This record gives sequence, C-alpha cells and structure tokens, in this order.
Amino acid sequence: MLPRALVVEDDLNTRNALRSIIEGEGFTVDAAADGELAVDFLTRQSYEVILIDIVLPKLSGAAVMEHLRATNPSVLEHVIVVTGLDVAEVRKLFPTVGHALSKPILPARLRAMVRRWMPGIEESSGIFVA
Repeated sequence: MLPRALVVEDDLNTRNALRSIIEGEGFTVDAAADGELAVDFLTRQSYEVILIDIVLPKLSGAAVMEHLRATNPSVLEHVIVVTGLDVAEVRKLFPTVGHALSKPILPARLRAMVRRWMPGIEESSGIFVA
C-alpha cells in the first residue's frame, strides 16, 4: 500500500503542483481547497505527511493544526507548513510544527522533505527550510 499525503492549499495551481510532486515520490495524495475539507479528510484518514497553507478559506491552517493538536497531537510531527509568510514568523506562531517551506516551493526541497516519511526510511529531526 502506498503512503498517503494530504495537501491543503486554496490556490488550484499550487495545489495541483504540490500534488504532482508528491505523487511522483510514490504517495497517494488527497487534496483539500479549504480548512473544513481538510478536517473532514483528517477525521476519516491517516496520513504520513500533511502539507498545509496557513491562509485558507472557511477554516485557517492554524485552526486545522489546532484540531490536530486536540485530536492527535503526534500528527503535528508530520505537518509541513507551506506558506507565503516568513518562515521565522511561522516558527514563532506554531512552535510545535517542525517543518516549513516558503512559497514559491522548490520541488527538490519538497521532495527531500516528503521522502522522510516514506516507509522504511528513518525519520530525521525536524527542520525549517526557507
């Protein structure tokens, strides 16, 4: 069975690009255009990696992460914040999230990050990448 990833991004082009990159790494990918749909996916499915934007319609990425903190805090270790915001600011606002990428995303950096959650690969310590 392929590992699963969730991409939560409101911009269609960015969402499709992220999905394509992660599928190319061997993941089955679900995609959500807003925070409410993301929470729905998260209540029905487990994911090895979750890419999430902060600024989302209906329910913010921060609110989705608060949902994770309340329901399954260990999953936060599998979150990669994908944002147009300053990564240092994201780290201050969300100290429990260990991974972040600034937009525009460099495909090679994203590939390297998601490979950490491939089955059989030992997870390394959390890092932030600008």
